This record gives sequence, C-alpha cells and structure tokens, in this order.
Amino acid sequence: MKIYKPQKLKNLNWAQAKVRFPNMKPLGDADNDGVKNKFDCKPFNKKRQGIFHKGQGVLDDLSVGFGDIKKLKTVGDVQRLEESILKKEEKD
Repeated sequence: MKIYKPQKLKNLNWAQAKVRFPNMKPLGDADNDGVKNKFDCKPFNKKRQGIFHKGQGVLDDLSVGFGDIKKLKTVGDVQRLEESILKKEEKD
C-alpha cells in the first residue's frame, strides 16, 4: 500500500494548485515573478515560469487574430502562418 504524501507548494503546477486552493485567482501572481498564475509553469516557484515567460510582450507578438484565421483557405496557408510564428519566436 502506497502512502499518500502531498506535494510541496513549489512543485505544484496550475491545475494542481487550483484543486488544492480553489479560491486562487488565475490572473493573480502568487510568486510575484511577473507571470499570471494560469500561465505559470509552477505558480509558487519564482524560478520556474514556463513557456509563456520568454520576455515581456511575447504573447502579443505571437497572437493571431480572427481576421488572420478567417483568411486561411488551404493547409498551405496554415503551414505558412505556423512558420511565420516560429520565425518570430526564434528571433526572441
């Protein structure tokens, strides 16, 4: 029989933290690292931010609006859009 041992706070990801602390705000910043809890890899660990924290404004540069999606007609259009996003990401 395996004994249950709760994880340390620093090791919790967002989904686990939300279960343990249901009143935790997704747009708050529990560890004050500048990344919202919902997008933070480990919301209670200041040293681990996750993929969304590569620099300020990265999400704004990589976001795709509805107008861009509406213009996509073929698979080739989607591939070109993905390639342009990856190129922007590599520059950062």
